[in-house]
Amino acid sequence: MSEERVEKAPESIPATEPSPAPRPSVTKTKPVGDDAAERDEFLKAMEQDFEAKDSSRGEMVKGQVVSVGKEFIFVDLGGKSEGVISLEEFRGEGEKLPEPGDTLEACVVSTSGGVVLSRKLAKGVRDREALADAARNRMPVEGRVVERNKGGFVVEIAGVRAFCPISQIELRFCDNPDVHLGQRYSFLITKHELEGRRVDVVVSRKALLAAEAERQAEDLRKTIKEGDVVSGTVVNIRDFGAFIDLGGLEGLLPISELSHSRVGKVSDVLSIGEEVHVQVVSFDRAKDRISLSLKRLEADPWEDALRGFPQGTRLKAKVVRLQPFGAFVELAPGLDGLIHVSNMNAPERVQHPKDLLKEGQEVTVEVLSVDLEKHRIALARIPAEGEFGDVPVLGAVIEGVVDSHAPFGVFVRLGPGRKGLVPNVELGTTKGSDNRKDFPEGSKIKVKVLEITENGRRIRLSRKAALDQEERADFEDYMGHDGDAKFGTLGDLLKQKLPRS
Repeated sequence: MSEERVEKAPESIPATEPSPAPRPSVTKTKPVGDDAAERDEFLKAMEQDFEAKDSSRGEMVKGQVVSVGKEFIFVDLGGKSEGVISLEEFRGEGEKLPEPGDTLEACVVSTSGGVVLSRKLAKGVRDREALADAARNRMPVEGRVVERNKGGFVVEIAGVRAFCPISQIELRFCDNPDVHLGQRYSFLITKHELEGRRVDVVVSRKALLAAEAERQAEDLRKTIKEGDVVSGTVVNIRDFGAFIDLGGLEGLLPISELSHSRVGKVSDVLSIGEEVHVQVVSFDRAKDRISLSLKRLEADPWEDALRGFPQGTRLKAKVVRLQPFGAFVELAPGLDGLIHVSNMNAPERVQHPKDLLKEGQEVTVEVLSVDLEKHRIALARIPAEGEFGDVPVLGAVIEGVVDSHAPFGVFVRLGPGRKGLVPNVELGTTKGSDNRKDFPEGSKIKVKVLEITENGRRIRLSRKAALDQEERADFEDYMGHDGDAKFGTLGDLLKQKLPRS
């Protein structure tokens, strides 16, 4: 280094934009490999007096690169003063090292025993100034979410740690905070205050998301209409349906419009964050209310109901819902039929379907009718084999118990799960008789099986035929099994049968 470069520095150095003293030429230092020469130059630079009245630690200065050594860069600050910057500040940044003659901006780290400069601190100063400008002018800044803390997130913006409340990280309620860790977002600075040497910065992502959503909403209002098929994201799930973000506007997808199949819970079909395609059912532009449907994009199972389930078809189906008037069973996804209580075909009278069936149970049914216009399918329950007990033999005379009365006759319980009907004309009573008095419930009665239909579900009985057959049997017994007549008359036979007083 020449002797003139170690002369005493001027009394002050301008705080900003210093003008380097004119120099005829810039001379490189000894080769980088000459460690002794570089060390001598570094020591001479540190021995300079730096009596800048307006410059101090932390001040930004500019200078011209004099030489580049193995460990340090020597910068001419003007006024025959030099500063040094460690080469470590340039390593690892993928940036070309400065060369003699280049101008550098740096921050004064120390003025004691020489001028030590830092380019990284200079960048920090510029970044903090840029943050202050962004806060004043409400300009978005980019930051990376580096960690969670109580109440929100720590966001690193240009080397400054800022705070983002959890309520400001998303447009809506944040269900899963951890998904934001490590993510880069744009933020709006809502607070920027200097507290000593520390900068207190609070940011919001929600404000930018809301502004973008409003811009998208305005565009969507101009184009969306009923019948459109649009894509969206599930943002909220409730018991009555799901809210879908269509890009600035939200629509409601009711649970009844999720599928043709019966849906117990919305969460069984959808999940938050899921992308879906839906059809616009209605759009109230005055209130920004959009109703959506998912099932309208599916094939309607009723279109093939008549072809798939013609009258008389028997099949197994699952009970999905019980009502006082009957049971609904699922014949196919989105296709239910009704077994009315009158078609339960149970051994005992059914007061409520729950007395016989339960939800989820599989039953065998027969299709009675299909009404495509009203979307109704009438069904009848087919009893399980052996449910009604043994079928009586046709023509047999058996004893039963009076179960109930009807205007057209008396129902008789023949055994476990098996009943038959004795019509009024087959009771063997005189016209105008009171069946309830003559045949009280629970009383025993002998009947003859006249007819059996529907595999034993309908049995026609006769008390009169049973009495006639019993009387004929008594007469034949009186006359003798060999056909020979015995002494006596029919009157004698009747006297024997009549109870004696």
